Amino acid sequence: MTPKLFESCMELIQLANPILGRDMANPVNNQDPTRLSTESLLRLIADTSPMFLAYVDSEQRFRFANKTYTEVFRRPITEILDRPVKEVFGPKLYEELRPHIETVLTGKRVSHESLVHFDDGARRLNALLVPHFGTDKTIKGFVALISDVTEQRKTEEAVQQGHSLLQSVIEGTSDAIFVKDLQGRYRMINAAGARVVGKPVKEIIGRDDTDIFPSETARKLKADDCKVLTGEEIEIVETSMPVGDKTVTFLTKKGVYRDHRGEIAGLFGIARDITERKRAEKALLESEARVQRCLTELEHVYATAPVGLCLLSADLRFLQINERLAALHGLAAADHIGRTLREIVPKIAELVEPICRSVIESGEPATNLEFQGITPTHPNITVLANLHPLKSDEGNTKALSVVIQDITERKRSEEALRDSEDRLASILGSAMDAIVTIDEQHNITLFNLAAEDVFRCTTDEAIGQPFERFASPGFRDLLVKCTKAFEQSGGGSRYVWAPDGLTAIRADGEAFPIEATISQAEMEQKLFTIILRDVNDRKQAEEELRKLQLEKAYLQEAVRAELGFEEIVGKSNVIQKVLHSVDSVAGTDSTVLIIGETGTRKELVARAIHHRSERKNNMLVNVNCAALPGGLIESELFGHEKGAFTGALSKKIGRFEMADGGTIFLDEIGDLPLELQAKLLRVLQEGEFERVGGAETLRADVRVVAATNQDLEKAVEEQRFRADLFYRLNVFPIRIPPLRERLEDISLLAKCFAMKYSTKMGKRIDSIPQKAIDALTAYSWPGNVRELQNVIERAIILCQGPDLELGEWPPRTMGASRSPRGSTLEEIERLHIMEILDQTKWQVSGDKGAARILGLKPTTLESRMKKLGIKRSN
Repeated sequence: MTPKLFESCMELIQLANPILGRDMANPVNNQDPTRLSTESLLRLIADTSPMFLAYVDSEQRFRFANKTYTEVFRRPITEILDRPVKEVFGPKLYEELRPHIETVLTGKRVSHESLVHFDDGARRLNALLVPHFGTDKTIKGFVALISDVTEQRKTEEAVQQGHSLLQSVIEGTSDAIFVKDLQGRYRMINAAGARVVGKPVKEIIGRDDTDIFPSETARKLKADDCKVLTGEEIEIVETSMPVGDKTVTFLTKKGVYRDHRGEIAGLFGIARDITERKRAEKALLESEARVQRCLTELEHVYATAPVGLCLLSADLRFLQINERLAALHGLAAADHIGRTLREIVPKIAELVEPICRSVIESGEPATNLEFQGITPTHPNITVLANLHPLKSDEGNTKALSVVIQDITERKRSEEALRDSEDRLASILGSAMDAIVTIDEQHNITLFNLAAEDVFRCTTDEAIGQPFERFASPGFRDLLVKCTKAFEQSGGGSRYVWAPDGLTAIRADGEAFPIEATISQAEMEQKLFTIILRDVNDRKQAEEELRKLQLEKAYLQEAVRAELGFEEIVGKSNVIQKVLHSVDSVAGTDSTVLIIGETGTRKELVARAIHHRSERKNNMLVNVNCAALPGGLIESELFGHEKGAFTGALSKKIGRFEMADGGTIFLDEIGDLPLELQAKLLRVLQEGEFERVGGAETLRADVRVVAATNQDLEKAVEEQRFRADLFYRLNVFPIRIPPLRERLEDISLLAKCFAMKYSTKMGKRIDSIPQKAIDALTAYSWPGNVRELQNVIERAIILCQGPDLELGEWPPRTMGASRSPRGSTLEEIERLHIMEILDQTKWQVSGDKGAARILGLKPTTLESRMKKLGIKRSN
């Protein structure tokens, strides 16, 4: 070795090991006859290192290199010394390294990884360049440490490939898949799960069920999670919960997952929406596979090498040790020198001393020795050890060089990959959809348990067989088209939805409707995954649901047609007072009693209260107590069970049950029979009732608005109406003024009715003459607004020009006086009905009947006539 090269090597060894450098400078230690020469120690350390170690001066010439160069670059070491880097590595590799060499020569440490092509193939090399400063603070050169990381990168790529496959399967499945930690926080949820919850994935991750679902639902979900985490066996659970504005039912399967130590780390779940299964998802139903990789920082590096290094004497005493290896023992490097291996780490000594002595006695190295859990400070670490003897000139082993490499991460990656495969197999086994994987020849390579149930065929009977045996002709054509489409897409398209109407065939030959997705996975060979679901039962359920929805829509349309809608029109003080009362009470749930004469349109006030309340999105159910036959009122209000009475052929939902969450309008409440008044009182007080013929007590959250044209206080005195019911109804009374008390509204009402009916009949009415307005204002209007509406409608029918004419109205029999023709409201109503009956020659129903003129239903008019004692003989 030349003096100049020896000086460079001394700089390298001083840079690499301050302890060894101090020992070299110690005269006492140098006088030890068993002590090795500095040059021998340097060569031993360098040549036994699994990494390529080299020293390059500031002129970019190699001044030192170990034997590992031959193993890494497949070239003799003689071709490197005293030669420029560019000449040794070649122009192409040098151009890649040149910026990093220039950087390290400025005094900065550089780490670089390259893919280098050799005669025996390409390998990935990791280089660490460390600047070397002289005593005058100038840069003398740099130390290069190069290691082969090809196998490590292959392992990482395999793990990433497995993670990508699992992720694509999870995001492509139609079922919601989620993972929670031990605190119940969501750590993963796929796109299907996010759609179910109704929130973006980023708003779900990190939150628990309390932040996402209503309190009762969250409590139940947490109770199920607790059972799973404590080891209780949980079967598939059916759960209903509110999602948005509807209730969704799921089948949920949960289980625990464990970390690499076998301890429970949380739980995972698969939830299937069985309310609306109209679409199939995109890819395999598999468990997520997260490979947790924790890269351990390289600390206390000896001579910048990312490995543990030490020298042991023949009696196994520490001559030298780097900080990295010393840290594994829990002591400083200086505390090791001169002490035996047994004194420092007695448990490790029991294991490795026999190996060390064998190497010293035989003079043969021991390489690639793997140990796990042998360090007191890192019980889970796995290391790879290489032991090489250091011999004297006489050939005797004087010392032992030990190189320790941490391979924990590689082992964890391999273990994670195995765990991923095991977890994938577990998820496939618990999936509720049939999952079948086929190769390019369409032969079955995977057949899960759900597929056995769907196709009625065992896995052993299916594996290796053509999938076409289970496919209808249309399904076979789809498979062929998908295969070609995947090839033509060049990796762009990876899944296809199966069209509606597709069928598959069971092993016994039975055809059944399905929903399916077909996806491609690029692995060592092309595989196609089919996720298939038997939708036969669901199709039948959907047909029943469609019928029920049609029936519901028909009933709702009938209710809307019956109720209609018109705005309350008026600018008089009395009507404005009514509207103010409506606004005041609408926002509460208080019971309202609307009092007014016949025809004052009390139902419009009830509708206005409902539409301005918090219940406006639910139903407003109208009940005319006077129009219902006495024997059927209870059934109409509270419903009845099948067979409750003759003619009760099926169960019927009552008006109170129908109005749950909304409002019920009880018109003509004064005509309700006494025996039903007590039951109505119970509903108002307790919210409870029973169907006719039923024993089950039902509850309904219903707001009650009642209306009457009678004097209920007088009815209470005459014992025709219950006093307790009257006081329960009379919480917030609203009196609707008769039309004769709001004369200033007649003109406005007439114009509104004229516009409505002229538009409806396709006629044009430009104005209402003042003469007509005066005539309308002069009339007493015993039928109130309803009568005015009928008069305007009749005038529109008869009108031939743009000006509205009332014709022969009012008849002389009706008079024009606004003075009442009776002493009571009931007498006035009786006289008015008789006048209209005389005009129609006692025709009650029909287009020209009295009921149409009065704006009443024929049955309602007949009921009023019966109550008022009106007969033709009168």
